[in-house]
Amino acid sequence: MSKQISKHIKTNLDQALANIGDMALKHRAKRIIQGLNLQDGDEILEVGCGNGYYLSLLNRLGMKFKLTGLDNDRHSLAEAVKFVGNKKVRLIYGFAEKLPFKNKSFDKVVMSEVIEHVRDEKLALKEAFRVLKKGGILTLTTCNIDYPFLQDPINWVLQHIFGTHIKSGFWAGIWNQHERLYKKNMIEKLIKEAGFEVDYSEALTGWCLPFNQYIVNFVARLIYSRKIPKYFSSSLSKFKNDKQILSLKIIFELVNLYDRLNDLLPRKIGVSIFVKAKK
Repeated sequence: MSKQISKHIKTNLDQALANIGDMALKHRAKRIIQGLNLQDGDEILEVGCGNGYYLSLLNRLGMKFKLTGLDNDRHSLAEAVKFVGNKKVRLIYGFAEKLPFKNKSFDKVVMSEVIEHVRDEKLALKEAFRVLKKGGILTLTTCNIDYPFLQDPINWVLQHIFGTHIKSGFWAGIWNQHERLYKKNMIEKLIKEAGFEVDYSEALTGWCLPFNQYIVNFVARLIYSRKIPKYFSSSLSKFKNDKQILSLKIIFELVNLYDRLNDLLPRKIGVSIFVKAKK
């Protein structure tokens, strides 16, 4: 897959991702945007939009889209209204297995870290196929069962030695609230069975910070509990393009330096799996 996007989109995307210290999220977001082949006027659906991150990201690229987000969590949708900050974005309560849209309604569909949550993964993918126009694009990411040891050491040991994992709570790490994790060939097979043609797939973020899953969860809890100063949390917000304070900028520079290993020494394993597919 060509990872080239227009200079205009790249500039806006880099600016929008500058406050993200979670390398896995940053790599997912880049691939999602690169894979969509964005055009002005695209009608884009995000299935499982949560609190609206990808809708917010698309909204900051400087292009004109018709954006729709769907989720089955009303609290998350209420947060999305605030975080997306665009009244033209439609936010709808519903389920991935029964999308409340007509056939061939959208040019693009985004499903990021969603398919591992749904009860009926096959039906959810068939629904995504149904609502896409002919030639439409699906960009999907999901959790990789072949994740690096450093991402979630506790569950890695439990899986590989004892054949189990922690199912919920802070120490559930990569497994938290997930019905399943996937191997790359497994998710490709499911997508093909739904009717799609898989254009490209890869494992993302083979190199990550030690205990990355726990660090991300801990920082997220601090932000949402408002236990850190507003100016500090604003510099960490994935929904804003605010300039970073100096201390965070130094930390992020070090993180990004380590992250270069993912380009210099790519690995077959990774935190996430990315798939681009076409109808």
